[in-house]
Amino acid sequence: MKTYNIVAYLFMALSFSACEKSSVANSEEVATVIPSNYTVFLSSSNHLNTVVLGSSDDGLEVQNSVTSFTEIPSKYTKFRTSDEISFYYTKNCEAKIQVYNAKSDIVKSYEVFKDFDPCSIDVIAITHTEQSIFIAYERELQGKDKQNTVRVVPLNTNGNNSIDIPLDKKPVDLITSTNRLFVLTLNEFVTDEYHLSVVDLNTNELLMEIDLGRNVAKLFKNNAEQIIISNPKLHTTLDPVTLDKTYTTYGENTEPGFLTTKDSFIDSAGKMYFQKTMQTSGVTSVPAIYNFQENSTVVYLFENFLSESELNVKYSIASTTSIGYDELNDFVLIGYQKKGNSNKGGILRISPAPEFKIIDNIDLDGVPQTIFVN
Repeated sequence: MKTYNIVAYLFMALSFSACEKSSVANSEEVATVIPSNYTVFLSSSNHLNTVVLGSSDDGLEVQNSVTSFTEIPSKYTKFRTSDEISFYYTKNCEAKIQVYNAKSDIVKSYEVFKDFDPCSIDVIAITHTEQSIFIAYERELQGKDKQNTVRVVPLNTNGNNSIDIPLDKKPVDLITSTNRLFVLTLNEFVTDEYHLSVVDLNTNELLMEIDLGRNVAKLFKNNAEQIIISNPKLHTTLDPVTLDKTYTTYGENTEPGFLTTKDSFIDSAGKMYFQKTMQTSGVTSVPAIYNFQENSTVVYLFENFLSESELNVKYSIASTTSIGYDELNDFVLIGYQKKGNSNKGGILRISPAPEFKIIDNIDLDGVPQTIFVN
């Protein structure tokens, strides 16, 4: 069954008006909180490392690092859920995968592509399950067209015994659900249209290919294990078993905008936390939360709750780079880069609308790229 007439609305958090800025902005305070730890992946000096922040009645403070996480180059491909993140990267032409679990605070590392030079391929997207890592890549073959492939790496073999699944189109994104692999591909040389390849992970065989048309961007997965196929004007919800599709359209100028986000996750209530691009805002990359059930977006424009001096001097916010959610305390954590310094950032904690309040802030030696609540 297909449903078309679903219209989104955009809540711009405009209740924090200019006349209220002073009272709201000065409401930054250390609230009584349930102690929490946050693992933050920081970009600094062309590398990615970690810090663990402690949350207490005295506010946020740096406690230590994740000692099992190996610092990696700033050029990487990542996949994250609410609890886990995986990184693919190369160093001295050796390909590595690190998988971090925020609940267990355990990092596992694997070497992949041992059978050929990983510097000769272009890894486009990755995803992972408890059993395997999936790497979509292109490889140049002398005198031939590019080879498009998804490599399946079983985790119980420490990166060995991998299986390659050939593709006939350029891979764009991929995700798994119900023991199936869904690969978004682009027919870039003929129709410029997107397709979705569905692979049975029991046999690694292609079940079918679904035509998606143009302007598709990313794949997500909601808490019901349904596949979300994003498009600028709508998103499609795909049942991973029956492959039935439901279409959710957006009203004019009310698009959630999560298709371009670099860091996102879905919380236990099914809401997506992401960065939204707002070209008319003073800070063009801002935190946002999309509610799939209500088809509505809450956007936090910094100029609506920070004074000019706070925005440009006290916090010196250039852009939102990551977002987290402390469910126990009902705090949204906004990771940001500071103006004029690519190696400096911070995290601003707020209580979300409608009970909006600034909780506290911490400056960091690095720019937060991903935030986990442990």
